[in-house]
Amino acid sequence: MLKKPSDKNKAPRPVTSVSEDQADKLASMLADKPYGDDIRPIESPEKLARTTISLPESLLRQCEDLALNNKRNGIEPKNVSALVRAALEGYLNK
Repeated sequence: MLKKPSDKNKAPRPVTSVSEDQADKLASMLADKPYGDDIRPIESPEKLARTTISLPESLLRQCEDLALNNKRNGIEPKNVSALVRAALEGYLNK
């Protein structure tokens, strides 16, 4: 990579030393799992099974439109499968 002429005359940025504690603290903050003794077992979600259902086209379109609007607004459920799953869970748990 070529340097711009204005960059050639600049002094290099000084390297600061980082303590081991500072490096560990940064690594713990940036990692998606904790370091050290605080390791928690990862709970796997229930396995999903694929199925096929038949719906009237108008109902399917409503589900697709709602899922698309949810996706655009960043709210759940964001797809038709999740929408149907939530509706079934609500129906079965009442």
